[in-house]
Amino acid sequence: MHSESSGVSRRTAVAAWTTGVVLLGSIVVPGSAQAAPADRAGTTDVGAQAAWNLLYSEDFSNPLNPGNAPWVRETHSNPFDTIMDDSGQWYRNDYGPDWTTAFNSFDTYRKEFPVGQNGWLTASLSARDWDKNGAIEAPPSITTQAQGGGNVAVLNVPDHTGGAIFRPTNKLPSQYRIEYKLKTIDFGGKRNGTIEYGGRVNGYSTQGCKTQHPWGEGSNSPGWSGDASVPYCEWQDVRSGPYGYNGFHFLSIVDFANPAPRNNHFWHYRRKVLMDSFSQHPDRVGSGTGGRVCNSNTNQYYNYRDGNFNTVNMWISGLPNWNPGPGGLAGNSQWFMTNCSGGVAEQQLSSAAELQPELMPNQFYTFAIERDATGYTLEASGNFARVGQKTIRFHRPFIVNNAPIWHYNSEPGEYDGRYNNNLVQNDNHGSTTWPNQWPAGSAYPDYFVIGDLYTNVYEGSASLTDIRLYTPAPPSTTNLALNKPATADSQCAASEAPAKAVNGSWTAGNSDKWCSLGAAKWLRVDLQSNQQVGRLVLRHSGAGGEKPAWNTRDFDLQASTNGTTWSTVAAVRGNTANVTTHTFTPVTARYLRVNVLAPTNDSDTAARIFEFEAYTG
Repeated sequence: MHSESSGVSRRTAVAAWTTGVVLLGSIVVPGSAQAAPADRAGTTDVGAQAAWNLLYSEDFSNPLNPGNAPWVRETHSNPFDTIMDDSGQWYRNDYGPDWTTAFNSFDTYRKEFPVGQNGWLTASLSARDWDKNGAIEAPPSITTQAQGGGNVAVLNVPDHTGGAIFRPTNKLPSQYRIEYKLKTIDFGGKRNGTIEYGGRVNGYSTQGCKTQHPWGEGSNSPGWSGDASVPYCEWQDVRSGPYGYNGFHFLSIVDFANPAPRNNHFWHYRRKVLMDSFSQHPDRVGSGTGGRVCNSNTNQYYNYRDGNFNTVNMWISGLPNWNPGPGGLAGNSQWFMTNCSGGVAEQQLSSAAELQPELMPNQFYTFAIERDATGYTLEASGNFARVGQKTIRFHRPFIVNNAPIWHYNSEPGEYDGRYNNNLVQNDNHGSTTWPNQWPAGSAYPDYFVIGDLYTNVYEGSASLTDIRLYTPAPPSTTNLALNKPATADSQCAASEAPAKAVNGSWTAGNSDKWCSLGAAKWLRVDLQSNQQVGRLVLRHSGAGGEKPAWNTRDFDLQASTNGTTWSTVAAVRGNTANVTTHTFTPVTARYLRVNVLAPTNDSDTAARIFEFEAYTG
């Protein structure tokens, strides 16, 4: 989480429509007569691949072997960049020679070791040697232990100047799903109503000073002197005060290879999409709201200060401020998605939910990110505060209304250079221009990060398991609904019966459809036995040759094993597409139903479905 609010004017970027339980949506089928506009909620895909092939899975049943990997001193001789990397030029230009003195007052050590089958995961650790004698005072660790009949990896960071993460050893595929289970979390936030628990304050030890030194906010940031020559304890306090916050990266996608823990401002320029926590100290909230949190049952926000401070933020990084000005920081715009915004990404600190750490490890949370050909899907599941057990899921296309996800192109052909620019710093102690920050022909393969990746803030421990990487499986081609018994609330004419929606045809004229003028418009298909269903396809008015304005606008898709108890697998609002495809985690169903809520996009009151198809995935 960025530690200062964005000054960029508020804009919107659309993700998918939100349901009360699972966020699902639709995708325009290539070649359909009319594509849905990119800025309409409910018409973008949030699960373009219902079926997945498991590529790797790590349940930590085998002990890790970090002992064979030595701690190695970081010389900063080969920085990833010269902008905000640990020894970055940005800080020298801002703070001057005193910053270099502060930076050289300690040594940084790193340790990395492979994990899992074929070493597909890498555990990466960072620690600080305060007196530069070769002995790390509070080394972080990643170990395994038994928990609840299984095994977990435990990430322990006893001092906020350390870091511990999991990352992939190699770049991710062009399309994928990465997921894991978070079993415990202790990186700040309230426990049983208080920020002070277990002898700690917001997850931090009460011993000694804990500040952002030497990677402070920009020298012009309010609330501190901006003088890099001051003693360590006079830098911004991370434990309490106006800069006090803790947190954890549940799952982030970043734009460079071999990610390792580094200072927090570095990461603000390197993330694509992410889910994280932001556990502010009450001092930081002060008399303000602290931001807002969505109650996804009511779709109403409540103030952060009235919550438990264990937030789940689901967001994307956008374009940076190309010239922040003296005493500022390089960083990207931040766009948050919640049910309360209808899945629309907004430039206002908005949390999608709050965890309940007191329930863990008896209950756990699952975090997942998917990348398909059109964008990213962020997903969090578990028993959330105020709303109960849910899956919250949002899809964000790579570009919406000329607002891109930062460095989304994992391959050169995915991007044409339209957002390229120079990053310019004109500061008190120097000026630097970093040209071509997003040129045509560039590529930024995806890497994920899980854990504490900040080396000047965040302290605590967490346990997790079942890290899994999936790649898309080929879609099934057998239409389970073809010529199966179909019923409906009514039909407009004898020639427009429910059976017409499952006859395998939609181009035989205006009567090759089911039509209803009933008060409650619904179409039900009996698959005649329980089947695994993970993808539904609807062909609306425009697909059959009638008016595209009569395409079904608002509808719910439901599944049942008994024809009585129904679960909603997709809820679509604002559709204008001729053909919509709806994918979701496969469910067992004998009966499928379309509930039409708004039949058209004009004043016509008839519902029209030319074909209803069902597939396993």
